Amino acid sequence: MMKGQIKNKACFLKDSLPLLSAIFLAIASVTYIMYKNWSNRLYIEKWKDYEDCGI
Repeated sequence: MMKGQIKNKACFLKDSLPLLSAIFLAIASVTYIMYKNWSNRLYIEKWKDYEDCGI
């Protein structure tokens, strides 16, 4: 009976690995997009005062 349980557990992990990978990739992508958006806003805010100087 133990071999069957171990086999079922291994099968479950093998079947769920692509789904877990896709979820991780989606979360990482959204996090990266949010970080880049935040970084660009800070950059634009930093240089906002120099627009009229011609620099």
